[in-house]
Amino acid sequence: MEYEYPIIVNELTKKFGKQNEIVAVNSLSFKVNKGEIFGFIGPNGAGKTTTMKMLIGLLEPTGGEGHVAGFDIVKEIINIRQITGVLPEPAGYYDDLTARQNLRFYASFYDIPDKEDKIEKLLELLGLSDAIDQKLGGFSTGMRKRFGLAQALINDPEIIFLDEPTSGIDPKGAQMMRDLIKKLSRENDVTIFLSSHSMSEVEEICNRIAVIEKGKLLAVGTVEELQDMVREKEGVQYILEISDILLQDAADKLNEIDGVHETCISDDVLYVHTNTHMRTEIAKSIKLMGGTVSRFEEDRMDLQKVFLKLIGS
Repeated sequence: MEYEYPIIVNELTKKFGKQNEIVAVNSLSFKVNKGEIFGFIGPNGAGKTTTMKMLIGLLEPTGGEGHVAGFDIVKEIINIRQITGVLPEPAGYYDDLTARQNLRFYASFYDIPDKEDKIEKLLELLGLSDAIDQKLGGFSTGMRKRFGLAQALINDPEIIFLDEPTSGIDPKGAQMMRDLIKKLSRENDVTIFLSSHSMSEVEEICNRIAVIEKGKLLAVGTVEELQDMVREKEGVQYILEISDILLQDAADKLNEIDGVHETCISDDVLYVHTNTHMRTEIAKSIKLMGGTVSRFEEDRMDLQKVFLKLIGS
């Protein structure tokens, strides 16, 4: 089926309780582009997992609508399951069966030619060839995560949903998972919808990111676009190292400039918080005082800082 956007949600809503008094997802609207890794982040209880469960047919929306690969998430969920893969958190497998036997079971739901060859290639891709006939009950957390990705890929999905794909894994294993996810998106043109609490992970691998809180969409865009949103609201902070003049004199002078919000000195570094970009004005003022600037950079907000600013924490 041809479709423009792999995932579209429009006013998607989910309420719980006898009288629908608990609003878990509140009129969410966004689109996911083909082939991108789309990050979905928010505090605990923000509605991330509830949204994902609606998209894969485990929960029915209270209101609004959603489409995955052009199929309605309520009326055509069987079609959606045929062309999607899911790595849930937590994931449940048959611990008394081997990795091979588990994948045989999941493969039985799809029309997959050469199932045995596919199983062996997937486990090799994920570094689990040596454990192919080992029972899952003996797998470590990292091995189970990698097996979960193999299970999600068994049907060659067009769209993959990943819920906390690296939680509980050691740093080396987590990086391996991130590299595999990026490779899938890059080489297989797979669209990936990823929910994670790891801001560094989301910043590293996601093309665009949606931020939600209390079931509402706060912002959506690239890391750079989210940074710009915060700067527009919060202003810009510069980091300067200056010689030939006293830092306190420079701070006092800069505080007189219209648009400078505040200055702060720490460990021989001058921090200047402005309402907007003012690099030229600051540099000119310091030069007129006889100062020499050896370091002048904008404080880079990583996704963690951006996230905290957006949710007002």
